[in-house]
Amino acid sequence: MFDLTVTARRGRWVLTDDEEGELGDYATQAEALAAAGAFAQVDAEPRHVLIQENVGEWDEAVVEPLSFH
Repeated sequence: MFDLTVTARRGRWVLTDDEEGELGDYATQAEALAAAGAFAQVDAEPRHVLIQENVGEWDEAVVEPLSFH
């Protein structure tokens, strides 16, 4: 169910896909989640993203595919 992960590393936020590996490195969590929305555009389905800010602490978010209106 979770194939995307956003993890805090050394003051940056890294977006990772289970199959593709590391997709990008971002200054903020919001930027990383926006990138996950762009990645969700591939299959036009909402994506569940695991978020790890501290070791052992997990949260989750659902990101919608970006809309290009």
